[in-house]
Amino acid sequence: MPNVPSVVTSSSASLVQARKRTISLYRDWLRAAPVVVKTYRLDIPTSQVRERIRQEFVKNRHIADKSVIDVLLFKGRIEYEETLNMWKQSSHVMRYFQEPEATKSNAFLDRFFEGRA
Repeated sequence: MPNVPSVVTSSSASLVQARKRTISLYRDWLRAAPVVVKTYRLDIPTSQVRERIRQEFVKNRHIADKSVIDVLLFKGRIEYEETLNMWKQSSHVMRYFQEPEATKSNAFLDRFFEGRA
């Protein structure tokens, strides 16, 4: 079981430094994917874990505000530490890597919101 030490929270001096920190976190996550699968005994391949991690980083790719990037880096580092230090249950990790379920439509609420209740 790997023990990931805590990292001191810091602010990026520029967008270039924020980009370097983001790439570093991304690489850490990709390197840790096989460890996550093995440690939590997930029934999904490592490639699927890496793909989900990539999706999260691509989802936030458009952000250009340095302070927002720093907050996202902080949250990403926390998730990384909690996952690798096994401070999560297997169900928490699996919930993250599974596809989101489609929300059920409630006909009454749909009519209510349209004003036809």
